[in-house]
Amino acid sequence: MIKIISKIVSYILHPLLMATWFVLLLLITNPFSFAGMPNGIVIGVVFVNTFMFPAIALLLMRKLDFIDSLELPDKKQRIIPLVATIVFYVWAFLAIKKLNFPFMVGIFMLGSVVSLFLAFFINIFSKISLHMVGISGALTAIMLLVFISPADVSYYFLLLIVLTGAVATARLYLNAHTIKEVYAGFIVGMIGQIFGLILYHP
Repeated sequence: MIKIISKIVSYILHPLLMATWFVLLLLITNPFSFAGMPNGIVIGVVFVNTFMFPAIALLLMRKLDFIDSLELPDKKQRIIPLVATIVFYVWAFLAIKKLNFPFMVGIFMLGSVVSLFLAFFINIFSKISLHMVGISGALTAIMLLVFISPADVSYYFLLLIVLTGAVATARLYLNAHTIKEVYAGFIVGMIGQIFGLILYHP
């Protein structure tokens, strides 16, 4: 039962879904910041570029036997999927800037790109938990949102703390990562968002 729950947590909080969940949270708490943009278009742009395209690329790689498993347990087989994901996330960041999404989305996406680059280089030498990179990035972004959002998002921040612990526990329980790889992912996700905040210019 615990194994099933751990897999469900890993699927729902998959790193490729973090951008979609974050934008959905912004739509709920700060809808006015999207300046009347249709919710469907907002979610669609983010979901297609940050989840659907990378997921399709991953499925094609599996079909062509470039990778042995969609879960990518071997760090060597993560190299091509990571490169493909970086390309799609850079494209998503450029699209978001062109469409004048709220600056918090821009910061989050730039932070995600930085985190992906860091994860790519670390992965050359050592495996890292991409699930923790994703959830840590979302946690850091919402922590920033607590201080600048007109709406109260503190409860969402507390929820993310719990979910971050749940993801870490799930990845360890499934033997997908060591505790060192989980901590490394957490730190990379946080550092990426900090750099996103520093580097982003609307």
